[in-house]
Amino acid sequence: MPSSDGSSSATPPVIDEAAQPHWLRTGYKFFPYAAKESGHWWVLRLNHGFPEHDMYTLFVDGRPAVDLTGSADHSSALVRSIASLRPYDPAVGEPTLEADTAASVVGTVSRYVNYGSEHDDPCVFCSDDHDGMARL
Repeated sequence: MPSSDGSSSATPPVIDEAAQPHWLRTGYKFFPYAAKESGHWWVLRLNHGFPEHDMYTLFVDGRPAVDLTGSADHSSALVRSIASLRPYDPAVGEPTLEADTAASVVGTVSRYVNYGSEHDDPCVFCSDDHDGMARL
């Protein structure tokens, strides 16, 4: 979780690469998916600087964990689970997180809408004045 000054803890959360989260759509443009994994909220930020940056940044309970891009052939179950997500396809029929829960979960990371902002180093090429709570 963020410290009292609003910055993230320097030690990233431990991620189980064998995890197969049940990703749910949040209804938010920049943070389109979340999953409750082992009692922790996992939220994916869609990085609009892709392919210069990985497609997603994974946050765990509001803390940045890892940047990743899905691949159906990857050895990690987590990476394979992300490969099947379709953030640009509104008709895909993926399950949706309840609206109040989605707002709460996305609210914990919405200030990190720009790639690198979670490390106080936003990318100068793809950062903008985005609203992290923008709906689809």
